[in-house]
Amino acid sequence: MALGKKLNRRKNRSRDGLLRAAVRSSERRRTVRRRVLAALGVLLAVPALGLGLYWGGEQAWRGMFAENPFFEIRRIDVTTDGMLGAAHIQEYAGVRPGLNLFAVRPQDVRAALLTVPVIADAQVGRRLPDGLVIEVTERVAVARLGRPGAGSTLAVDATGHVLGPSSVRISLPVIQGVRDVGLRPGDVVADPLLQDALAILQICNDEKMRAVLTVATIDVGNAEQIEVGLETGERVALSRDRAREKLWQLREMLKEARRQGLALATYDMTVDRNYVGRSAEAADAP
Repeated sequence: MALGKKLNRRKNRSRDGLLRAAVRSSERRRTVRRRVLAALGVLLAVPALGLGLYWGGEQAWRGMFAENPFFEIRRIDVTTDGMLGAAHIQEYAGVRPGLNLFAVRPQDVRAALLTVPVIADAQVGRRLPDGLVIEVTERVAVARLGRPGAGSTLAVDATGHVLGPSSVRISLPVIQGVRDVGLRPGDVVADPLLQDALAILQICNDEKMRAVLTVATIDVGNAEQIEVGLETGERVALSRDRAREKLWQLREMLKEARRQGLALATYDMTVDRNYVGRSAEAADAP
């Protein structure tokens, strides 16, 4: 009998242990489910909260600024250092009085202005409560492009940007021999020979230089030398090296020839020294 009781007690303890283990396992599973559901709730709640805040903030922004008639544009102050009119600049910018000041994004207005070939830079800002400020820096044409067989004449600025016919002036020197084809306003000339011509123009635009020689044409089509034509009729053959030094020497030669009344038609500045000036007869002689 005693042995039977002991066996029964052992069986009861074993069943109790199994029940307790099952209870603990069930509680752990419920705990894990609660934590997973809580995490999912947080993951869903955070985007919803962010979306709600964004929507609420956007509505508040519209009500306070972007749709508030108090901030309606009444003044557009336009300044430029060139020839563009204020009306044209407003048209290029896509702005006008009556728009909301905060509905207009200054960076978008600036980007629109920079698509205009003649505009080099632009600054756009708001002036509360009803003003828009636009400051434009225009490109300055320094030469015309000589393009045989091409349509309308184009111009270039000092950086090689191509400008349209409206920037062309008859007084601008002509650069010939540029190898780029199909150029349009807004393009940048890729031919490196253009830089030689622009460098010569920059040197000759010095006040002291310009008083003696004024460039009418520059031909860069010859790989060996540059041909410069002056408004006074002289033709100059110039090598590509030491251009500044040779141009200043040319200035002195021109001054001396005119002082002596010499009618020299051509100048050879392709050698290292002993530069030569010739009359028209000498230049035409065999």
